[in-house]
Amino acid sequence: MTRRSHSLTAQLGALFAAVAVIVFSAVGLYLYQALASQLQDRDDADLVDRLMQIRHLLAETPDAESVRRDPHRFLDAVDISRGLLLVIQGRDGTVLVQNTAQRTFVRPAGGAIHADAAPRIADTVPATLADGARLRELSAWGRIGTGKETVHISLASTAHERFQVLQAYGIKVWAAVLAGAMLTAALGYLLARQGLSRVRALAGQAQQVSAHNLELRLGAEAAPAELRLLADSFNAVLDRLQSSFNNLSQFADDLAHDLRTPLNNLMVQTEVALSQPRESEEYQSLLASNYEEFGRLARMVESMLFLARAEHDQIALSAERLDAQRALEMVSEYFEGLASDAQIALEIDASGEVWADAHLLRRAVSNLVANAVRYTAAGGVILLAATPGDGGMTISVTNPGPGIEPAHLPRLFDRFYRSDTARSSTSSSAGLGLAIVKSIMALHGGHASVASERPGLTRFALFFPARRA
Repeated sequence: MTRRSHSLTAQLGALFAAVAVIVFSAVGLYLYQALASQLQDRDDADLVDRLMQIRHLLAETPDAESVRRDPHRFLDAVDISRGLLLVIQGRDGTVLVQNTAQRTFVRPAGGAIHADAAPRIADTVPATLADGARLRELSAWGRIGTGKETVHISLASTAHERFQVLQAYGIKVWAAVLAGAMLTAALGYLLARQGLSRVRALAGQAQQVSAHNLELRLGAEAAPAELRLLADSFNAVLDRLQSSFNNLSQFADDLAHDLRTPLNNLMVQTEVALSQPRESEEYQSLLASNYEEFGRLARMVESMLFLARAEHDQIALSAERLDAQRALEMVSEYFEGLASDAQIALEIDASGEVWADAHLLRRAVSNLVANAVRYTAAGGVILLAATPGDGGMTISVTNPGPGIEPAHLPRLFDRFYRSDTARSSTSSSAGLGLAIVKSIMALHGGHASVASERPGLTRFALFFPARRA
């Protein structure tokens, strides 16, 4: 089952909404707590002021009996409709004034504030009624008149009004959070859509790229910095793709050309032979010629298979330490007859050991020597050298000759590429020898290079790195 992918713009809008909910909720919670703290401090300060007012009224009262007879002055100082509760008791616990029948908030007189001490906001404490309602309570002694008689004052403030304010405020906060989240999500969606318009533009440019116009590139210079790297990477991919496509097209053309020549030879020779009866000698000559062409085709197919296997790492190396002198002597012995017929001398200047696959090493050097023999004039000397160096061994094949034009040097190791097009139709080479050399060196982790003078010496060098872990 394919997982459905969501729009990046929608995801960014949802992310903005989630962030807005978190931020607004945190800010709203902070403001809610700050308001609750301020309202509680205000109620506590109001309790202190009411207590001071009641003490002032007590100071104007001659005795406790007067307090009992005229409680209205004290009851007027507190407003029960605003949740203020008052109980004044004598030293014997007799209730002198009260505006509520509930006594659960009244603390023992022993913990009350001294009559001569000024009350503070910090002296208020939480309390509860029988029904579970929460209060803020302040307990203190008050002095009657100018004498020593004191009474116990219990003053409390219910949190009902404060809770109503906080509840209304909380509703507004959550409404603001939801509205802010929705607004932020909408604005974030629009901003993200506007910001990603460059992405859509790059996508439109990418959709125009096809096999017929691989030269098109994305406009990386107009892209934002965050997308420029992506555009540059995509352009680099297009560069490699175009290069590979061109190489593949060239490879197909070269392959068709090289296969066409031996196939045409086979068809024409066979057609001529079949046009009329021939002597047996003529048929034998035809078969010999056809056998030569079949051999050329077989070598071409074998070389192509080798290159394909090498590119996909399907050739296992049996690398070992080889004596460079002995390895080059084996190659020289193989070409001794061919070089002698061409009146060419082979010389060896080698020392040290090389870490390589013996069979592949001989094949790579043999391809170079075969090319050298082909392009060296009679009387020339081909030098096979092995020179130890930093990090590995360099094996080179140097021959005198007409040299290679500099324009051909970068492509000499490409498949089917020949610098001498005049010989391409008559040469037994399929143009794959140097490509095989390049693949062999890639398998060893080394590289092949060429340097040539016109006219003068041409030197092909193979670098084999030291043994790798």
